[in-house]
Amino acid sequence: MDFSTPVEKIPRVGPAFLKKLHRLGIKTAGQLLYHFPHRYEDFSNLIPISQVKIGGPFCFQGQITDIKNIRTFRKRMMLTQAALQDPTGKLKVMWFNQPYLANTLKKGTFVCLAGKISGKGKSIYLSNPAYEKLPDNFREIDFELSHTGRLIPVYPETEGLSSKWLRFIVKPLLLKLKDRIPDFLPPKISKKYDFLAFQEAIWQIHFPDSLELAEKAKKRFGFEELFELSLFVQRERLKLAKEKALAISIDVDLMKEFTKSLPYELTNAQKKSSWQILKDLEKPRPMNRLLEGDVGSGKTVVAAMAALNVAKAGYQSAFLAPTEILAKQHFKTINEVLKKFKLNVGLITGKESYSGSKKITRRELLEKVTNKKVDILIGTHAIIQDTTPKTSEKTPIQFNNLALVIIDEQHRFGVEQRAKLCRQKSFIPHLLSMTATPIPRTLSLTVYGDLDLSIIDEMPKGRKKIITKIIQSKDKKATYEFIRRQVKEGRQAFVICPRIEPAKTSAEDLGGQTLVLDARNFSWMDVKAVKQEYKKLSEEIFSDLKVEMLHGKMGSQEKEKTM
Repeated sequence: MDFSTPVEKIPRVGPAFLKKLHRLGIKTAGQLLYHFPHRYEDFSNLIPISQVKIGGPFCFQGQITDIKNIRTFRKRMMLTQAALQDPTGKLKVMWFNQPYLANTLKKGTFVCLAGKISGKGKSIYLSNPAYEKLPDNFREIDFELSHTGRLIPVYPETEGLSSKWLRFIVKPLLLKLKDRIPDFLPPKISKKYDFLAFQEAIWQIHFPDSLELAEKAKKRFGFEELFELSLFVQRERLKLAKEKALAISIDVDLMKEFTKSLPYELTNAQKKSSWQILKDLEKPRPMNRLLEGDVGSGKTVVAAMAALNVAKAGYQSAFLAPTEILAKQHFKTINEVLKKFKLNVGLITGKESYSGSKKITRRELLEKVTNKKVDILIGTHAIIQDTTPKTSEKTPIQFNNLALVIIDEQHRFGVEQRAKLCRQKSFIPHLLSMTATPIPRTLSLTVYGDLDLSIIDEMPKGRKKIITKIIQSKDKKATYEFIRRQVKEGRQAFVICPRIEPAKTSAEDLGGQTLVLDARNFSWMDVKAVKQEYKKLSEEIFSDLKVEMLHGKMGSQEKEKTM
């Protein structure tokens, strides 16, 4: 067994758990060992029952002397109540909605329990503890705990795949593989930064002896990830440098005419970014540039400028957007700003195709693209699809002489993907990627080191400053009234929720108890859901206003109608 061993070959991984591991992107033993904990529970505070006090978490070792299930009708919960005894005393234990524990932890079982002490006065109890069975002679032998009595790893999980199960599988796998895997970091680097050796780091990140060692292991693997990424990025840059691209000269007079045609003046940041892009297009190697700027900073106009220069030189551009709505928005904007220059602009999405203002079939548009009757093609990833979504008919797009690819909000678009769009295979199109995500300079050098960076760091004149406020619950009514006044004045508002459907179980359903799930689970269960909020706002809060709903599970036509 090694890092490349499929997870189905690992003992105790059956078909059901295999599907769940695949859901987490884990397909090999190596990926399982690199599925690191995102936090740790400190269950190392082992005390005798006689020293019990409110708070914790604490850890207790003893014998189950009684256990039973009790149904509570008011809270609609099943309580599992047990008594734990050690040589110093007895302690009441309560689990919530886990009735199977009455069969798992039978009377007479020796266990280690870890959790918080709740209650008041003499009515205190150990609330919903983690448990681990102990051998009957645990006081006489040396043994190592995995789920209690130490720092416990808590992993990113998926439904039906708990951290406890992951610990159960990872530990024996670690013991088997950790000494067989070479440390690929050069010794010089490990020594320079005082990194743990791989064998120690992989153990300490899963089962740390202390938080300090866990942190050292995290630091080592964090560096390893960035080191690998940097190597990959440099390889990509070298690979790209070997490719050829069309060198397109800057038509200075055309660019001046374009800027004069705009109803506003470009900012200095737009001018600088445009110049960087146009200079890149003059080079015989492919441009690989990231254009960063906030929403409304004017990235699309800068991209249009580059596409215009390319079109008037006799070449084509492709403009990819992540959604149909955004593709249509870019189509409208590009048509408006380039109206004076009489270019042929096309639009293609999974549902429809346009040449200028005329709606045509996908096949008709593809013929126009191939025959060089489209200068700029705007669309979703339908541009790089080989088939028509409705009919599955093979209809790959082949540009006649594609020189520039512009992508909105997707930084990775490799040489192979660019080459796929070209009929001529002797050159690769230039790439301009746009993002509204602020990327720190140090991160851009590491993660996007194969991309040159242009930043639009100022807004066009006359743009109002965006104000961000956090509204407390007590101010909700005033906020609703503010929204109502704005809408009455002819403006619009939108409300964003983190999820579409409400949670199946809420904290309220559990009587406000934080006993079954931790605080983060409750936070997620109580977040606003689109459907719930829509019902509340449209029927109760803003029944006098027009309220609509939009979310990712709606069909394209429904979305368009709402928009």
